[in-house]
Amino acid sequence: MLNQRCILPLKVALALTLAIVSALWLGWERPYWAGFAVVVMAATETSGHSLKKGRHRLVGTLLGVLAAFLLVGLFAQQPLPFLACYSLFAALCVYLQGNPRNGYMWTICLMVCSLVVVMGKLLPEQTFSVAVLRLQETVLGIVCFTLVFSLLWPTSSHRTVIATLKLYFDNQSKQLQIAMAELNDHNTFTKALTLSDSLKQLTRLEDLIYAASADSYHIAHDYPKWQTLLSQLNRWALLCGHLAEASALTSEKMAPEQCAVIASLLERLSSRAQDALALLEGRAVIDGRSRLPQNVALLPSKPLDNEKAGSIDDHHGATMMLGSLLTKIDQLQYDLVATLSELTAQSHQGNAKYNQPHQAVSAPGSFTARWAFRPDSAVAALKACLVIWVCIALWLYVPMPGGAMIVLLGAIFSCVVLSLPFASVKALSFSMFGWSLFVLAQYVLLMPMLTEIWQLSAFYFINAFGIWYVFCRPQQALQRMLGTQLLIMMTSGAMQLTPVYDIQSALLQLMLIGIVMLIIFWVNHTVFSGTPESVFLRELGRLRTGLKLDLQQFTKPKHQQAGHSIVLKRQDPLRSVAMAETAISRINWQAYPELEPAKVGTVITGAYKACLLYRAFEDNYRHWQTASQHRAIEALIAKITQSLVAILEESTVNPTLTEHQYQLDRLLFELQRYLIGLDRESILQFSLSADDVDASYRLLISLQLLIDSFKTLIINVQHNHIHQLRLQPFAI
Repeated sequence: MLNQRCILPLKVALALTLAIVSALWLGWERPYWAGFAVVVMAATETSGHSLKKGRHRLVGTLLGVLAAFLLVGLFAQQPLPFLACYSLFAALCVYLQGNPRNGYMWTICLMVCSLVVVMGKLLPEQTFSVAVLRLQETVLGIVCFTLVFSLLWPTSSHRTVIATLKLYFDNQSKQLQIAMAELNDHNTFTKALTLSDSLKQLTRLEDLIYAASADSYHIAHDYPKWQTLLSQLNRWALLCGHLAEASALTSEKMAPEQCAVIASLLERLSSRAQDALALLEGRAVIDGRSRLPQNVALLPSKPLDNEKAGSIDDHHGATMMLGSLLTKIDQLQYDLVATLSELTAQSHQGNAKYNQPHQAVSAPGSFTARWAFRPDSAVAALKACLVIWVCIALWLYVPMPGGAMIVLLGAIFSCVVLSLPFASVKALSFSMFGWSLFVLAQYVLLMPMLTEIWQLSAFYFINAFGIWYVFCRPQQALQRMLGTQLLIMMTSGAMQLTPVYDIQSALLQLMLIGIVMLIIFWVNHTVFSGTPESVFLRELGRLRTGLKLDLQQFTKPKHQQAGHSIVLKRQDPLRSVAMAETAISRINWQAYPELEPAKVGTVITGAYKACLLYRAFEDNYRHWQTASQHRAIEALIAKITQSLVAILEESTVNPTLTEHQYQLDRLLFELQRYLIGLDRESILQFSLSADDVDASYRLLISLQLLIDSFKTLIINVQHNHIHQLRLQPFAI
């Protein structure tokens, strides 16, 4: 049995060798372009991602060729308009490559356009020949990769999707077991109740399902149902956010009958999570009907007598909200497992059958706005333009060897390196020089002795296999890419129809790469610095700006807002928190002895909580608008959100917020007493129905928790002295 570690290196080496040998057999120049296509497609997570990337590479090549034809045809004799249009086109491509779905297509588009323009030398005939050859080599590389990866040890992305869902429901089951144990020991929840950590997994699932639709018939055929599953998972994450709100308010011990009801529900949810795991593993569900959703009532249905009023504590309003939320979660999880049962084709007759979902649950909002404005992509586009213009200036005003080759390398490396988050240009440069020396040693000492095609094939096969076998871990993907691509690029002279072994051309490429990397390093550290410290502080600023702009939609009552307005989509604040969290892991904390990483990490935890509570408040506000339109409550919300906006602008707690909070607490007290039957003569019964009071109570509770989270976040930022990260050391 072949070792699993050898399978991927063997497939990559075979596909690469087949692409190069096929191009030489067909008599095409530059076979290394076909090799590049194989390497890039192989550096993906699943075969579905590979096929998507191959499709994007082909479309990007066509778009790049078309753009090159337009630039050469319109501005071949006008240098300044040509360079201006090319720079704008490069900036557009670098910005669009930040799109997680089709960004690679725009990366290839810029690369191909630059390559055709530079190698075509603005001559129509030569430009057309280079474009056609590039298309031929790209198609050949895609065909060779698909042939090898489809016939030898084929894998389906469907397995990766199923494995990710198994991990999802396994974590959900563990969270439920922890919640049941805590309820059994303390008769309450000592910390916020979270039934899953799905916020960080939903984006991965969405990407996997999208990629798997390319190579999995099961997912492509039932793609709408998979989208329904994603929508239900999104809704589950949002309800878990509401659940964290309610459980945070129930700090006191609950009555034994309440604990029994919640324990029964948690047991039902845990059993369904096990059913989901059984469906994913291909096992039959034993008894699906015993897990039907039920109404969770934590308070008595009859109004309470005044004699018992003294024994009722303030937490009963939160207990009522907790029961309502648990009822929704119960129904949603039943629908979720029913959808999963349809997708896995494991629905059986009798007791093992889960019924159809009651209704399709629409997602409250995508985690990533696909066409939203992305500040990080705009910064990368600006940096790429600066790198390209510096390379153009060197080409025009400095007698650079290689001519316009430095412009080509500047465009290629800038769009690749600057798109990598927290890319260390110094570490990349050292890796590239190390791989270059390794390849050049073979190019000078070994390759001139290879006189047969099978010897050349064996050379590339052994080297590619060795690189992918030694650097097999996921975090070494960049080293695999660099090693294989430099192997192909530095030895390109040996792939010509008449082999040429010229060390000078290889050294010239190495020198130009070094100059371009120095330019990128200078730009990356001076214009919107890409160091982890700067990214962390910048993302916190974007989080504050994003939350402030989102809150401004509540600062005016609905009847005072304009009827028509154009709103520009912004980056999701949750994405800013995720980027800041990644930046923290890359900071060299030894350079900042005054700061403690654990305390700075509390800022990220608070930011995640603030984003989650804001989404819960926004959802409650949307439901409140459909259930109630009380002007006084709406005016109070507008005043409080204005104070929250002031907090985010000034980074200090606004004194007026305390006054508004007092009004909020009084209103919550009145709503709560009316809801649980303590105040039968409340004036609220003349202006609000029971449903209005329920929706208003939920909304104001979520607003109260949002205020507390904002205060905590501001205090953590101030007390941890995060501003010291601005004084970062600089060294080449």
